[in-house]
Amino acid sequence: MSGHKPDETWWKTRSVYQIYPRSYCDANGDGMGDLAGITQGLSAIKALGAGIVWMSPVFRSPMVDNGYDMSGYREIDPLFGTLADFEALLAEAKRLDLKIVLDIALNHTSIDHPWFQAALSDPSGPYRDYYIWRDEPNNWQSIFGGPAWSKPDGDDGCYLHLFDKTQADLNWENPAVREEIYGAMRFWLDKGVSGFRLDVVTVISKPPGLPDAPDPRPMPLYDMLAGGPRLHEWLRDMRREVFDLYDCVAIGEGPGLNPERAAAIVNPADPMLHMIYHFDFVDHTGSRQGKDWDRVWFKSVFDRWDKGIGQDGWNSCVVGNHDLRRLIARFGDANADPNLVAKALAATYLLQRATPFIYQGDELGLGDTTITAVEELDDVWAKTTYRLARSKGHTEAEALAKAVAMTRDHARTPYPWTPEGGFSVGTPWLKPTPNRGGVDLASQQTNSHSVWAFYRDLLELRSRDPQTWVFGAYEDLLPDHESLFVYRRGARGLVCVNLIGETRALPEAVTQILSERTCLNSSGDVSQTQMGPWETQIWA
Repeated sequence: MSGHKPDETWWKTRSVYQIYPRSYCDANGDGMGDLAGITQGLSAIKALGAGIVWMSPVFRSPMVDNGYDMSGYREIDPLFGTLADFEALLAEAKRLDLKIVLDIALNHTSIDHPWFQAALSDPSGPYRDYYIWRDEPNNWQSIFGGPAWSKPDGDDGCYLHLFDKTQADLNWENPAVREEIYGAMRFWLDKGVSGFRLDVVTVISKPPGLPDAPDPRPMPLYDMLAGGPRLHEWLRDMRREVFDLYDCVAIGEGPGLNPERAAAIVNPADPMLHMIYHFDFVDHTGSRQGKDWDRVWFKSVFDRWDKGIGQDGWNSCVVGNHDLRRLIARFGDANADPNLVAKALAATYLLQRATPFIYQGDELGLGDTTITAVEELDDVWAKTTYRLARSKGHTEAEALAKAVAMTRDHARTPYPWTPEGGFSVGTPWLKPTPNRGGVDLASQQTNSHSVWAFYRDLLELRSRDPQTWVFGAYEDLLPDHESLFVYRRGARGLVCVNLIGETRALPEAVTQILSERTCLNSSGDVSQTQMGPWETQIWA
């Protein structure tokens, strides 16, 4: 253990690049991404300008939910390689001055975990109390669909699973469970990782007695459970037992939290975690279902979270990730230039007063994939959606359409390194997203007008002038405008984005400010009076 408290600067000034390990780079040719492939690909992240690499789970798992169903907290899954491969990755990251953050699921384990298997084999033994059991289930529904309780064959009890039935919720009321988790986290921090993204950590504390929910449907239930009665107590305990002992960052995935509840968790006077990974952009129904989206609402999310946390604590800024359709599919315009859309969306979140999270492929403007048959689905949630739709009488085409509209597979396709793909010399585990032309790293790194170059330039700007673009005060100058997003950073920074496929005139109050500044970056022809379709301009 390092024995000192975290430095409160590096995780604010650096940006995060999220890797989905199965899909980033395959070094051994088996069609599946691996740790050796990630090690090879770290230099591309360094070239982009990100400073923190967050990897979705690489721990031992049966992979029903692609690693979020963990069966060994201190083991690397053989799918990705060995502990020696992981240590080689850490060494290369250190050489490149990149921080590695691991994804860890603290709410549940796989039913294949030795703890759960022991709970089944010896119901009177100590491991039974590692999980949550009832003789009769309550009315809670699983986030993935269906009841949140299952009864194993030959067992008299039902176990709780807020997610898939293969993901049994841990009983955090048991101090032995908490110490197991803390010990596993210290194990990886001692190896040299720089922190954790804590998967669905806000639901680890359940209400006493597990009462029926007023609305047991998945999302209302999720909101009800977020921030349970002992959450703060256990997060403080985790901080003392783990985070205070290392120079590391703790990022809590916070579905169900609003800025006020999140602010208490990242309060500098009592910092349980360093950042909350909020879900306002994740939960928006329109963006999930591909419907038109409300630009005023979109802007209000940034404003609400900055006002709620930005003055005192510290925000994360997450618009895309491994659980969502691609950015340009959710917030774009089918008739617009997808590269302009990708650049405009980048400017909305990379220069906020927060640590930005870039999901692999978003820096290329990668779009949704094409799925034409249920056999092409991998996502367990999408498969459940399809199955439930069919059970309710929907046709095969209708059920597939429902699954395709929400599947997380859109974001999980192999990373396009070259025009031909470049992910693997073998057959990729998931069908790649069709390349519409130039949506690959090799093509974009040599094109100064590419989406990748635009991301790189914004991250360089953030790094070059942190006083303005990292720590500077945030103000939305046109909060009620239906298409223009114009926000101020610090004393001189100004970002202007047109979030619609039509030219819009800039209000006089904005043009006056622009007349006193220099344009640093633009995705179109610079004008101080109007913005072209999906155009971006950055001024200082």
